[in-house]
Amino acid sequence: MDKNERILAEQALRDSEERYRTFVEASMDAIYLESIEGEILDCNEAACEMLGYRKDELIGKSVTDLLPKNKRYLLPEIVDKLMSDGESFIEGENLRKDGTTVPVESRARVIDTPAGKRVVVYVRDISRWKQSEKELIESEKRFRSFMDQLPGAVFLKDSDSRYIYINQFMRKAFNADESWIGKLTSECFPMEEAHSLIRHDRDAFDKNYIIDVQKVVDSGGKERIFQIHKFRISKGESENDMLGGVGLDVTDQLNAEKARVKLEAQIQHTQKLESLGVLAGGIAHDFNNILMAILGYADLALLDTSAGSPVVPSLHEIEKATRNAADLTKQMLAYSGKGTFQIIKLDLNEIIREMTHLLDISISKNAVIKYDLYDGLPTIEADPSQIRQIIMNLVTNASDAMDKTSGVISITTNHMECDSEYLSAAFMNDQLPDGKYVYLEVSDTGNGMDEETLSKLFDPFFTTKSTGRGLGLSAVLGIIRGHRGTVKVYSELGKGTSFKILIPSVEGEPEQTAVSDESEHDVIQKGTLLLVDDESSIRDIGQTMLEKTGYTVITSSDGREALGIFRERHEEIDCVILDLTMPHMDGEETFREMRRIQSDVCVIISSGYNRQDVTRRFTGKGLAGFIQKPYRLSELTAKLKEVID
Repeated sequence: MDKNERILAEQALRDSEERYRTFVEASMDAIYLESIEGEILDCNEAACEMLGYRKDELIGKSVTDLLPKNKRYLLPEIVDKLMSDGESFIEGENLRKDGTTVPVESRARVIDTPAGKRVVVYVRDISRWKQSEKELIESEKRFRSFMDQLPGAVFLKDSDSRYIYINQFMRKAFNADESWIGKLTSECFPMEEAHSLIRHDRDAFDKNYIIDVQKVVDSGGKERIFQIHKFRISKGESENDMLGGVGLDVTDQLNAEKARVKLEAQIQHTQKLESLGVLAGGIAHDFNNILMAILGYADLALLDTSAGSPVVPSLHEIEKATRNAADLTKQMLAYSGKGTFQIIKLDLNEIIREMTHLLDISISKNAVIKYDLYDGLPTIEADPSQIRQIIMNLVTNASDAMDKTSGVISITTNHMECDSEYLSAAFMNDQLPDGKYVYLEVSDTGNGMDEETLSKLFDPFFTTKSTGRGLGLSAVLGIIRGHRGTVKVYSELGKGTSFKILIPSVEGEPEQTAVSDESEHDVIQKGTLLLVDDESSIRDIGQTMLEKTGYTVITSSDGREALGIFRERHEEIDCVILDLTMPHMDGEETFREMRRIQSDVCVIISSGYNRQDVTRRFTGKGLAGFIQKPYRLSELTAKLKEVID
C-alpha cells in the first residue's frame, strides 16, 4: 500500500469512527462497551444521563457497581448465558450515582474487535413503561374492585360463549370461582339452562345490544330472575369480538311488585266491601225496624187470640217468616262486620264435636268427613252461633265442590305463631298483630278453583252453583273480621280447596254456652217506662206490648224530646228504652245527657245493630242493658225484669 492509499484508509477509518461515535451518541438508549471481565471501556452520553455520572467516572467501573446489591447475585448467571449464547437479555434495575434505582431493559452481545472480544450492552430506561404497567395494574384492580361492588352479575365472554371474566356477585350467586374463566357456558350451567343462555348470547351478538329477562337457578337451587343487558364489544378487525353482560337480580323487586299489586287489589276489595258493608248494615238496621213492627203485632195478635182460633196458624207463619227475614238481616250484618255477636270464651273443638251429626247429614252421600282436632287447643273469644255458621257454610261448600264425585272433607284444628309476614299473605288481614292464633282448616278433594273464581270468592251473592243464593262466603268473611281474624285460601284446579280460618287465642278456660229462655212472661209488671224511638210503628207496638204487661209507658220520637221529658219526670221513670240511631240527638248523646240529670239512670239501648258494636261504645258508662231488634214481647219483658230488679 503506497502512501496515498494509507492516507485514504486512515481517513476512511476516522470517518467510520466518527459515524459510529455520532450514531452512538445520538442514541437515546445507554450504550456501553465492556471487557469480557465486566469493566466499562466506553459509554455514550445517554448512559451518563441515565445514571448521573460523568463519562470519566463511568469508564473503568465494573458492571457490578451498576447493579443494586440485592440483584448482584444474578451477574454470574448473566455472564454464563452471554458466554454460551453470545448474547443475553434481562429486565432489571441499574443503580444510579445518587443511590436510586432505575428500571431498565438490557441487551448484551459479544463482538470481536482488533483488541479482542468485547461486550456491547444496550440499556433502555423503561421507567415510563413500568409506570404505565403499574397504572394498568392499578386500573385493573380498580376495575375489579368496582365490578365486585356492583349489586349484579357482570361477565365477559368470547364469541364462543367462553367466560373471560366474572365479578364477585356472580361468583357468589352461582358458587363460581376462577375455574370458570376459560370455560364454556355449557360447562358451567345445566344443559337446558345453558342452551337458553347461549341462544341469548348469539342473539345479543347479532343485534349488538339486547335487554331481556331470564330465569336462572342459583347455587342454592332458588330460581332467580335477572334483567340481562348484553352488548357486543369490538376488539378490532384482527381479533374476535367479546360479549359483555350485566345481570340485575330483580327477583325481590318483581315479588314486591306482585305483593304491591295484590295489596292494591285487597285494598280495593276492602274498600268495596266496606262500602257495601255500610250499605248492608244500614239496610239491615232499617229492615229490623220494619220486622220489629211485624213481629210485635203478630206477637200481640197471638196474645189476643184464643188458642183454638183458625188464625193462630197464620200468625205463627207470620212469626216464622219474620224470623227467617231476621236471619237474613243477621247475614247482612255479618257481611258488614257488625253481626250479632255474643262473645264468650269457648273451645273450638267442642263446637265442632257438637255439630258432627248435623254436618254428616248436611253433606253429599259421596263425601266423607275426616276430623283431625288438636288436643289441648287454646281458647278463643267468639260467638258460638257465628262459629257454627262458619263451619256449616265451609263444609257445605266443600261438599258442593265434590260435584257428585267421591271425596274427603277434612276438618282440622290447631294453633300456630303467626308473624306479620305470614298474616300479610292472608285475605283481608287488616294489619293483624303478631301472636298465637287458633285455626280451623276445612279442605276438600273437589274440583278446585281458578284465579278468576278466587278473585270473586268473597263477593256478595257470587256463586258457582246454579241454585246459589244469599251472601254465602262474604258473610263468613264478615264474621271472621268481626272476630279480629282472617282467612287464607289455597286452591288448585283438579286438586281441591282449603279454607284456613285464623282467630287470636286467649288465656282462660272455655265458658258454657248460655241457653236462652224463650218462655212467655205473663206476670203483670209495674213501673213507668220512657220509650224513645224515631219510628212511630216501633213506638206504637212497643207501647201496646208494654202496657199489656202492666207498665205505664211514655213515648218520645227523638232524643231532644226525650231529654225534656226525662228532665221533668225522671223521678217517676223506672227505665228508659232508648233507640240508638235517631235524628237531632242520637241515643249515645241522649244517654250522656240523662246521666248528667240522674247518674244512676236505668237505660236499655235498642238497635238493629249488634250487641258488641253498640255496647263497646258504652263500656264503663253505666248502661243497664241492650236488646236487638226485632224482639218479641217475652224477650223485652225478660230484659226489663232483669235490669229493673
